[in-house]
Amino acid sequence: MKKTMNLMGTGILVLALTAACATSPAGRIESRLLNIGIDAKNARCLANELDAKLDRSELTAVADFLDGLDRSDSPGEAIDALLSIDDPGAAAGVARAGFACALERFTG
Repeated sequence: MKKTMNLMGTGILVLALTAACATSPAGRIESRLLNIGIDAKNARCLANELDAKLDRSELTAVADFLDGLDRSDSPGEAIDALLSIDDPGAAAGVARAGFACALERFTG
């Protein structure tokens, strides 16, 4: 019985952590990037780079901004739109993340 309770507790913890990641700003960013047409590898790279470079409020600003974008004609248009975000720190982070992911794509 005790072993079953431990397994159930572990399962609940894993589900809670998974749900927390999916609703984190970085998770929202990756999901929205996918929705607007950026391929999975670049969406993951950009979300990870932004998560590493921005503070929580800047990440939230990017995620909120992305919520207002429709599917773009091209990934470049999505990045251009992100560069116009009304948060200088977030815009700079987007530029740095885009550059880092571009370098990774060509050197990776």
